[in-house]
Amino acid sequence: MSDTQQLVMPDPPPPGRPPADRRRLVLVVVAIAAVAALVAVLIAVVGGGGKERTSGSQTSTPAPAEVGRDTNDPMRPQGQATLDPSTRSDAEAAIRGNWPLLTHDEFDGTAVSTGTWDFYTGKTTGGVGRHDPKNLSVSDGTMKLTSHGYSSAGMAWSDGQRYGRWEVRARTQRGTGYGAVILLWPDAEDWPEGGEINFMEIPKGQRNESHFVLHYGQDNSQVGTTVQGDFTQWHNYAVEWTPDHVAGFIDGQQIFRSSDPKTIPPRPMHLAIQQDIGPYGKDWIPPLDNTTPDRVQLEVDWVRIYGI
Repeated sequence: MSDTQQLVMPDPPPPGRPPADRRRLVLVVVAIAAVAALVAVLIAVVGGGGKERTSGSQTSTPAPAEVGRDTNDPMRPQGQATLDPSTRSDAEAAIRGNWPLLTHDEFDGTAVSTGTWDFYTGKTTGGVGRHDPKNLSVSDGTMKLTSHGYSSAGMAWSDGQRYGRWEVRARTQRGTGYGAVILLWPDAEDWPEGGEINFMEIPKGQRNESHFVLHYGQDNSQVGTTVQGDFTQWHNYAVEWTPDHVAGFIDGQQIFRSSDPKTIPPRPMHLAIQQDIGPYGKDWIPPLDNTTPDRVQLEVDWVRIYGI
């Protein structure tokens, strides 16, 4: 596998400095837009409008599923990788590489921590269904994200960081129409310029393919790798992000790496876990059908976040 596989989109022309009369016109337009924005905020406050990603009684920004991801269809990664059973290890690659542990969640309690995670309550990717925090539960040492019908769930780590390593032990249940995703999303909510790293994306119901997809640039360019395997079983999924590369791992085995500066996310990101509902994209997540179980879970054993 080559170090970097990429789909390069043309860079936009650099903005030019307008003449003085155009600058005055721009200032007038900006002033009008600012007044309009203030009026909209006042209307939202008076009318009780709110955001749709929540943390306890707090409100925050929209979930990744709601911010523009459906403006460009997902693209099946060109790269291919195969897991080598002889190199599989349940020991985290971060530990073997001496990365310092910053924080973690072992899901040993009875509910998802509202101090650690924000919960989604808005539309799923593509707007087919909705996220409901009631579909998140913790028992027997694991977090269960349960989708049923057109109701699913998603949650995001409250704090982001620039660079590090994120590792998650997870498994999925078979079920056509539900796409499980573990990803990094920009804190600034400036997708696609701020990047997106899907280090476990399993859109098909058979759960026999996992995709690593790195999004970058204002045109949502994408590079990545498709890995064959049985993803109804427990696996360790990891992404490593440094100033000079992004790499993906499953069970300690590197399955993707890019050192192209254009692909490196420019700003802090945070972890997100969600299960979306089809149809979405050009058969990326197919619609629910008569084979779809009544309830389909994405189960997470633990989350661990490392520094560099």
